[in-house]
Amino acid sequence: MKVVFRPNKKGWIVIGITTLFLLFLKRQKIKSLAMETINYLKEKTWDWRTDGRIEKLHPSIRSKVKEFIIKAEQELGINLRVSSGFRSHSEQNKLYASGRTESGKIVTHAKAGESYHNYGLAFDVVEIKNGKAIWNNPNWIEIADLGKELGFTWGGDWSSFKDKPHFQMNFGKSISQLQQLYKTDEYVNIV
Repeated sequence: MKVVFRPNKKGWIVIGITTLFLLFLKRQKIKSLAMETINYLKEKTWDWRTDGRIEKLHPSIRSKVKEFIIKAEQELGINLRVSSGFRSHSEQNKLYASGRTESGKIVTHAKAGESYHNYGLAFDVVEIKNGKAIWNNPNWIEIADLGKELGFTWGGDWSSFKDKPHFQMNFGKSISQLQQLYKTDEYVNIV
């Protein structure tokens, strides 16, 4: 036997008033979260280099990256620097050549257009302690947890090539979809 809920006129009024009341209560929480994110756009991080690199990222992730850097300092006591952000196609090709056609170690497996960095949707971080970069960092799990809490994907979770300094937010877009949207070194429309 199927039970169907059919409120009468008074029932609909009670449901409407209850819904409005709950939305009113949640309004403050939603407004608070939105304002917190907006406020990160206005703030500066501890590091002017990081601020400059964040400004070159896709506008859709800038506030979250700032929030990530600021929260790492405030909550974890870790000074993170954005070591790499947006990369042009020519910059990506130069990195790809390292360890292949140029001397050095292989630092990326992505050619131009194959990295979320090329669309301003990825960035790499490094902890700075006493003025020195700590690449072999014992704090990667804490840093990764904070990044993931803010909605980023962590390169340390990848199965084939672990890239612990790497974080990205792809908004459900694959590299092939971004390549189709790409026209110049301008930001792609990810909506």
